[in-house]
Amino acid sequence: MDADVPVPIRKSGRKPQPKKFSRDEITNLDLLNSASEGEIEAWQYPIRSSSDEEFGFEQAARESDDLEEDVVSSVGAASDRTGIATPPEDSNDDGPYESADGTRAREDADLLMGPRLKDFSQVYTKRRRLEAGTHIRGITDPLGASAKGAKGEYLTSLFGPATQDLIHAARSRDQWSEDVALPRRANVSGTRGMRHLFSHTAEKRQVEATEGWDWYFSHGGRQRFERVQKSQPLSSEQGMAYIPKPSETQRTIFMGPYGSQLRFVLPALQSMSIGEAWGGAPQHGGSEELKPQPPRSERQKEGWLIHVGTGVRCLEWAPNRAAGTQYLAISTVQPKENGKIGHLKFSPAFTAQSFPSSIQIWSFSTSKRQAHETLLDADIPPRLKMVICTNWGDPKHLRWCPMPSVPEECDQEEARRPIGLLAGVWSDGHVRVLDIQLEQLAGVQDTQYLQYTSAAFTAKPPSTLCTSVTWLSPTELAVGCANGHLAIWSIYPPPASFPQSCSPTLSTSSAPSPRLYYPLHPSYILSLSTAYPLAPHLLATSSAAGHLRLTSLRSLHTDYVLSPRMRHVPSQVHFSEPCQAFLTADDNDSVKVWPLRRFFSPVNVARIPSAGLCLATGNFHASALAGCADGSVCAVNPIRKMLYPKMMSWQLPVLKHEFRRATEEEREMGDDAGKVRITEGFKLKEANMVQGTKGGTGKAVEGVVVATIWEEEGQVRAVAWGSSVEVGGWVAVGFGSGLVRVEDLAI
Repeated sequence: MDADVPVPIRKSGRKPQPKKFSRDEITNLDLLNSASEGEIEAWQYPIRSSSDEEFGFEQAARESDDLEEDVVSSVGAASDRTGIATPPEDSNDDGPYESADGTRAREDADLLMGPRLKDFSQVYTKRRRLEAGTHIRGITDPLGASAKGAKGEYLTSLFGPATQDLIHAARSRDQWSEDVALPRRANVSGTRGMRHLFSHTAEKRQVEATEGWDWYFSHGGRQRFERVQKSQPLSSEQGMAYIPKPSETQRTIFMGPYGSQLRFVLPALQSMSIGEAWGGAPQHGGSEELKPQPPRSERQKEGWLIHVGTGVRCLEWAPNRAAGTQYLAISTVQPKENGKIGHLKFSPAFTAQSFPSSIQIWSFSTSKRQAHETLLDADIPPRLKMVICTNWGDPKHLRWCPMPSVPEECDQEEARRPIGLLAGVWSDGHVRVLDIQLEQLAGVQDTQYLQYTSAAFTAKPPSTLCTSVTWLSPTELAVGCANGHLAIWSIYPPPASFPQSCSPTLSTSSAPSPRLYYPLHPSYILSLSTAYPLAPHLLATSSAAGHLRLTSLRSLHTDYVLSPRMRHVPSQVHFSEPCQAFLTADDNDSVKVWPLRRFFSPVNVARIPSAGLCLATGNFHASALAGCADGSVCAVNPIRKMLYPKMMSWQLPVLKHEFRRATEEEREMGDDAGKVRITEGFKLKEANMVQGTKGGTGKAVEGVVVATIWEEEGQVRAVAWGSSVEVGGWVAVGFGSGLVRVEDLAI
């Protein structure tokens, strides 16, 4: 900015009128008057109404019409939503960019900002010229978007100027903005509570569930997987050898109402009902054995607590389970041996390791209270349905294929029933896809132990390791690598192989070749996620280099944007369609939202009590869960803070899991396991975004911000929401102590 630019000074001394939630500018927006969803999808022009004009949607639409043709063409219904300034294909160093039809791009930024922002541009900056050789891809000036009174400009910079973008924002607001922290069950009319995402229409789901899986059911994909994937049953004694042995065979737990908690003892690979701690009169001294459950009418809480042995690494709900039994896949960590894991001479993140490991699949029954409500059955305990035994090392990352599927009806004579495709990254550096099938023969009640010697699909890039995986489609995987590269594989039809000269680390040339292998980051990729189903071509990645990166798979070289550098890069990135943004937990103990169109400018939506280790965003609601290093689990609705920036953000501490080591007296008595306490029943609280102040996190001691090191066994390692709209409020939380808590949080 030049020196002669006047500094903005507020001359009016009057205080702005306080805004209420029900009277905010977005509240009066009335885009969705039509009772027909088909009519809404058919709208092609901005709706003219007094409420839209008051909010700024009408003005935003007029401003988008004033843009150059090359700009408008990039922000239509098929916009890539990146808002990235990219160089043209044929750049001319002697002058500004010229479009294909020969017309010059507008040189005044005021014209791109729109007529409504022209007055504000004269106050904040002089007339600026666009940089030579660049053009703007569908985003207005961020300075104008933050000017006073620029209601429409704020939305267009946040969600996009396309009419469809604004419709998604308005519909998400009407459906979920009233949920303070936890999701609500769907009402009979479907106007509130959980439902399918607005961009994932019934027509799209039908096409994905039928034509998208023809390769598997009709074109030989299933038969090919059966030929390639090799497994054999094991006895219970043989299968138990693949489950990591905990240092203790049982866990002592204190939980229940605050001030009257009870003592329980939970053996490994067993479960107990949460209602046991909340039903009936408290008993001093607790109980050494599990008691029978009280009647359902006397229970204050319903849910299950299972002990999987060692600390949880990751967990995922199997998708496409509309009703009936739900399946949860859980992987655990290896126990420490003398403070070391495997006695490696090199960093385990860059060293391949192979040893026996397993994936546990637990089944949970459902019950119906009403026709449109599916509840967690508190009378039928969960059961360890299957144990997947391998010699590939620890499963570091698991992802079920989330695309809708309508499985073929299995005959009663068929021995197995397909559950889904499970992709994973193991510590030996390979990415694999397993076609999970369960026995359905009558009388099969015991746990199935299956040893897999080969997967349906196996791949590994040369000279590096796979670190994380996500699904792009039912036949494509996006994999992050330890060298910062992105690899995309097609699992069907069978891909080609690396040439022998390009694969010096592989003994044979049978390793499938990725159809794309591109360096996204200079270092280790920690996590990656796509914006499916809203914009599946957008991929967000986090790297040890200190940046998040949003990349369009349509143009990897030019269409990308980096976040500001962070000291501690978030280990997980998740997409939330109601917010049209990605969510992370940063090093300042806050949950941040990274909008697709303003990826460079995040929004803080929650303040968590310690470092965030895991996140989960709902696929059928707007609520998000954050798991922390101190054992806390916090729920927040980020869409409220995004749409109402001046509103106080609310968050709910769902529970807190604490672990303490055994005392000297307990060790002398032979009890080395330590104790676990689960505290719950917290009230809703305001989120103070200012760290180290009164009412904030309180981490500033004499002006110095301190950090706390928490017990590894007390941390929250993984959280996951339910994977279907009927059970979208179900939550699974995995702890470092080896406990997994499953309950229904929908209200």
